[in-house]
Amino acid sequence: MKIRFNWGTGIVLALLIMVSGMIYLVSIALRQNDDLVDNDYYQKSINYQQHIENVQHSEALAVKIRFDLSPESLKLTFPNLANTQEYEGNIHFYSPVEEKRDMTLKVSLDSSFTQTIDLKSLKKGRYQVKIDWKANKVSYYQEEEIVVGR
Repeated sequence: MKIRFNWGTGIVLALLIMVSGMIYLVSIALRQNDDLVDNDYYQKSINYQQHIENVQHSEALAVKIRFDLSPESLKLTFPNLANTQEYEGNIHFYSPVEEKRDMTLKVSLDSSFTQTIDLKSLKKGRYQVKIDWKANKVSYYQEEEIVVGR
């Protein structure tokens, strides 16, 4: 039996190649990781004006949070605005690579207004340290970029 190549065979082959290519592209799209999108982006957009005010409060400070990075730890020195017991907030290590690398800690200062964070639990890479904190009933926000494990 001899297969003849005519217009009908060419059209069927072209359609089969196109459909198999589409199936391949859809399978790639379904396997993509989409965890870099916030689940609560709508609520964050509503509260964005509060975030702007917190950033303005931080920029108005004479002394900002000082970041001292060593290979094993990050030492944060907060400005002296109140008693250390009145400080509260969160320190968020945001990894732009994947959500699994993120880490969130509570602000817990010692008597010299410092907090030392052990970085051994973080994977090597670039992180944005987002500090959302409150002292004397005023909210502040400061953000800094660090590289862990060079």
